[in-house]
Amino acid sequence: MNIAFKAARLAAALALGAGMAAAGPIINVIYDPTVAFTAADKTQIQNAINFYTSNITSNFAVTIAVGAQAGGGASTSTFSQLVDYSTYYNALVANSSGDATDTTAIASLGGASVNNPVTSTTQIQIRPTLAATLGIGSQFLAPFANCGGLTADACIRVGADVLNASGSPMASLYGTFQHEFDEVLSTSSALPGGGGTLPADPSVADLYRYSAPGVRSFAFNTSTDVPCTGSPTAYFSIDGGVTNLNPYNNCNNGGDYGDWLYTDGLQVQDAFGPDDVASSLNLSSPEVTLLDATGYNFNNGTTATPEPSSFVLLLAGLVAVPVLRRRLGDKPRR
Repeated sequence: MNIAFKAARLAAALALGAGMAAAGPIINVIYDPTVAFTAADKTQIQNAINFYTSNITSNFAVTIAVGAQAGGGASTSTFSQLVDYSTYYNALVANSSGDATDTTAIASLGGASVNNPVTSTTQIQIRPTLAATLGIGSQFLAPFANCGGLTADACIRVGADVLNASGSPMASLYGTFQHEFDEVLSTSSALPGGGGTLPADPSVADLYRYSAPGVRSFAFNTSTDVPCTGSPTAYFSIDGGVTNLNPYNNCNNGGDYGDWLYTDGLQVQDAFGPDDVASSLNLSSPEVTLLDATGYNFNNGTTATPEPSSFVLLLAGLVAVPVLRRRLGDKPRR
């Protein structure tokens, strides 16, 4: 096991053993030793992480291995696991902060049920970090070959064009890392890029996909257009589809189904955008509302306000999901 990883976990364990209650997330970052990350690279990544440690009040510990890839954009390899929907729902209610986002989102689920409201199966996909946060699962550590063989909960690889973005150096590394980290936490759809078989079990984020008020959306759109066109469409809503908080990139166009439709790169979770465009989260970001709705609690709560309108491996109940992100110019930001 990597020495830096063991040291970070030991420090967290010692703090708890000394009677120091964990307050908020502990996010450990370890870097692929074969990659020459600069001090500026590491500072931007740490600044991106500081948003979560400063604003999330939920307790969890996660270790992220960071590597590099050729070209632009970024990619993530992480895991999902299946849990009973009723178990997730009950934990969501029990861990709610009671803020407006939680209250509205939970109400939209229609109450306790054995079957999820999207596909009516008894299970739902959840990231291990969220499962651990809600007390219904645990992290799944694994060595990641794409991150120098480091053992971690996820591997995020950042492209050279992001590390050395033109125009404003480092402009998009902050938002690029946040995009990937959001997906490690809970924002990804179970709908796989590239099409294929419709999953039987949605992800926790898919509970809030709608095509119209009262009409859930969990289906492939075969269009390859950028930006996404055609039907079915999907948008993010926590009030049963009444309020469209952000349209999804619901197309087979190289972007993730769980990313936003926009192509300017100005929002962290945009499906497409140039590598030299800066983006960052704030407490009013739709990404934060989605994180809140799926189970994380934030300082002072978050208020949802309307915005303008691979490879998968099943292993011991876990789904390994490498997720690609944006590329330079009109390539996917996912």
